Amino acid sequence: MFLLSTRSHRKYFFFTDKIETALNPRGGKSEEMDDFAEVDEQNVFGKLSDTVTGGIFKILHTTDDCGIKDSSKNLRVLWVRALLNNYGEINDDIAGKLLPSTSGLVTSEYSKKLFEPLRKFGEWIGSRTTFIDSTLDDFLSFSTSSSQSCNVVLFGSGYDTRALRYRGHGNANFYEVDLPEVVEGKGKLYESYLKKHPDGIDKKTSAFLGVDLNKYGEGGLIEDLKGIGLDETLPTMFVWEAVLFYVNEKPKREIFKELYSFNKRPSANPNAAVVFTDSLKPFVDVPFTSETDSFFKSLDADLIEHRARWGGAVHFATTTPKNREGETTELGKTLKKEDLVMSYTPTQNFNTAIIDSPSFTSSWYAVAYTWQISGYDSPIEASLLRGNDYAKVLPLKTDKDGILKPFAFKLWNEPMVIYRDEEGQPVCVTDVCPHRSAPLSMGTVEDGELKCFYHGWTFGKSGECTDIPTQRAVTNQNLEGDKKVRKRVSDCQRRHAVVEHEGMVWVWKGELLEADPSLLPSKRSGDMETQPIETVLDYNVDYSYIIENNLDSPHLFYLHDGSVPPIESIGMMNKNLPDLRLRPFKDDCGFGHMGRFGDTGRVKKLLRFDPPNVVRHGGVSGFEEEFHIMPIAPGRSRVLLRQHLPKGPILSTITGVPGMLPFLTALVNNWNYHIALEDGAVMQGQSHMIEDLNAPRMQFGGLGDDLMSRYWAWRREAHAKAPDGNPWFGTLEETAKPSIKTGTTYGDSEDVIRKARAQSTNIVRVSQSLGIKQAYVQETPLPKYAPMNGEGYITALYWDNAVKKLFQGLEPASTMLKTSKGGTFDDPVDATSPREAPKDRAVNRSPIYHIGNVGVATAAVGYALIENAGALGAEGIAERLGGRTMEFVGTFFTSMFN
Repeated sequence: MFLLSTRSHRKYFFFTDKIETALNPRGGKSEEMDDFAEVDEQNVFGKLSDTVTGGIFKILHTTDDCGIKDSSKNLRVLWVRALLNNYGEINDDIAGKLLPSTSGLVTSEYSKKLFEPLRKFGEWIGSRTTFIDSTLDDFLSFSTSSSQSCNVVLFGSGYDTRALRYRGHGNANFYEVDLPEVVEGKGKLYESYLKKHPDGIDKKTSAFLGVDLNKYGEGGLIEDLKGIGLDETLPTMFVWEAVLFYVNEKPKREIFKELYSFNKRPSANPNAAVVFTDSLKPFVDVPFTSETDSFFKSLDADLIEHRARWGGAVHFATTTPKNREGETTELGKTLKKEDLVMSYTPTQNFNTAIIDSPSFTSSWYAVAYTWQISGYDSPIEASLLRGNDYAKVLPLKTDKDGILKPFAFKLWNEPMVIYRDEEGQPVCVTDVCPHRSAPLSMGTVEDGELKCFYHGWTFGKSGECTDIPTQRAVTNQNLEGDKKVRKRVSDCQRRHAVVEHEGMVWVWKGELLEADPSLLPSKRSGDMETQPIETVLDYNVDYSYIIENNLDSPHLFYLHDGSVPPIESIGMMNKNLPDLRLRPFKDDCGFGHMGRFGDTGRVKKLLRFDPPNVVRHGGVSGFEEEFHIMPIAPGRSRVLLRQHLPKGPILSTITGVPGMLPFLTALVNNWNYHIALEDGAVMQGQSHMIEDLNAPRMQFGGLGDDLMSRYWAWRREAHAKAPDGNPWFGTLEETAKPSIKTGTTYGDSEDVIRKARAQSTNIVRVSQSLGIKQAYVQETPLPKYAPMNGEGYITALYWDNAVKKLFQGLEPASTMLKTSKGGTFDDPVDATSPREAPKDRAVNRSPIYHIGNVGVATAAVGYALIENAGALGAEGIAERLGGRTMEFVGTFFTSMFN
């Protein structure tokens, strides 16, 4: 790196010192900088893939008239670009023209069908191409609007076609940097292209710099670029596309110092941008925007746009160095389209006002999955019918008598009902008929209209009354009078804003006309695609216990202790609890904890409370699980648990196997039921002690309980703002409300607590046939799922326990599961008296340990297939059992392109 010595360049010296500290936090600029980490060595599978695919590309290029006898990844990327252009996923009409005559394999119409399974493996190449092109478009527009020429420097350009594709922009000067042998090969490609298309290209395409970037351990990159014509007085955009993986830490550090001080040179144009679809290790090794933003701030730069993949292995980032005065440049202002949302999870909560101003109203609540309001009870059924198309709208499902029922539920104790109108749009109204107050949920849905089962009054689009059979007799076919009556009825109907969004059904708690769809939580745009797995859980405890439980990291280690494979896989076992470290955080969406093992370990898991009722768990891998905790009624809660699995090549290949997605859904549901039964046992005990015996919510705190206190403080303030300090729906006349069952540490009055206890005993539970009132009050919505209705899963554990004992002699289901069911685990295989593992060997948790759940999952898929045989038809069943076998084989084989 060059150094300037005159007094007038003092700001430049100060800035380079600042970058030195940011990039070399260990301190020192000489000897310690030689102690850098080398690039990670490729694993054996990567080497094998390179060998195989290299041989394939050598064969493809045996007749290459350009003389490119190359099997490098650069050339493979060019083939994939041509294929993606053929599908219309990227705009690159040049890629196919640079390939040899065999390019017809990926550019013909026939190839679209042949290589369809390959598309998912090109997603990484397509997404980075789109990201860079979008930013480049904005940069070139900026230079055009200011009537300036500009520089575009492409690092790791390989056989990329960007300079050719943008050749029509006469103001842009392109500079391409790569290894000498790659630059030589690309020169041959350009020569071949010019011969074939002499009139279609501006011969001033690019200037090339053939160099190994690892040579810049002592700086000098900018000087070399100036040597091939770079004009520092022009706006400049530096692009890094999947090349920093191959650059060692020391030269990477020096390169960053040069780039982020480039526009502060005395003669340089202040408008510069550095764009990445690349690794930022070792400076940023997590995917979080806040940490990435902090890093670039330390370089005196603005982070304009950001997302990350694969646990922070790759960052998509647009940055602009600040000018010499430390201000955002005009280019930075132009490229910035919206403020960054600092979110530690891929899903962003946009109802941020209630974080600091707590409230239960003016919020969207997820109340169902879309398949639930279409008549389905099982996520396994839904995944079987949808296949890999998560957005697919399922046909409405009737019961065994051919009757379509509306979806009934409660939110904050208010009974509601949802049905689909004739256009398939959801409609939500309070579950009471304006006629004689019969529950509308007891009626039926016919041709998109909800019909009351008492007198046949009918409600259609937006909850408007469409028919009153008895009124026609009263009005003697007076249509105008009938219309006026129906209008008055419609005005009396209590309607609620409802919307389908990202696979869930959301209801607005607040004034109908104030419902704001922009406040709905949404997945961050541009992130890697995920595979959602959906579970429904029913609890007979207050919703607040469930929020606390999901904000409590230490209990995962002790109560659950690796009881299912996903928890075990990230080390959440009792033996690791002493190493757990939790750090509180607050981002733009909520507040929570970040967990790691040891004082210097990498982040393993984080959890966040998104007010008013959502807890999100995430990590560095892009995995996320969201718990939408519905306050149904005092003592009744439902959780919509959705787990997002990053859909990379491996998962895409697995879910491409016929029947694997429903199998995976069944397996994950069983794991979730297992955990829910363990949690439910504890929470029922808590609720008894706190609500019936007036025990405090917490007497002494431990690790992680600071987050409980933050949640309680938020909840207490939200309660204070609710009418009468109570968010629960009371009666339609608003004369009385139920009380919230809580402990005294919430600050509730003794009167509230007494009222809650009285209410819990008002309705007698009967064990046999329920009367209508008892059934409606107790069973709306019907508790179909564990842990309240966990008998089916408990039965499945008998098989699981038998397998564990037979193969490994390990203890069966957890003690908490026994406790939750009164310790009744007596069965023919005597699962309560297992053979213990010898004390001198560690417990072997091999995959066969969980084979019982695998068997249950397989049976569940088979049952769903039989249950939906009529809807699927013979062709549909064949497709799910074997029709996609070729796709699976194809996707597995073509993993070479990723």
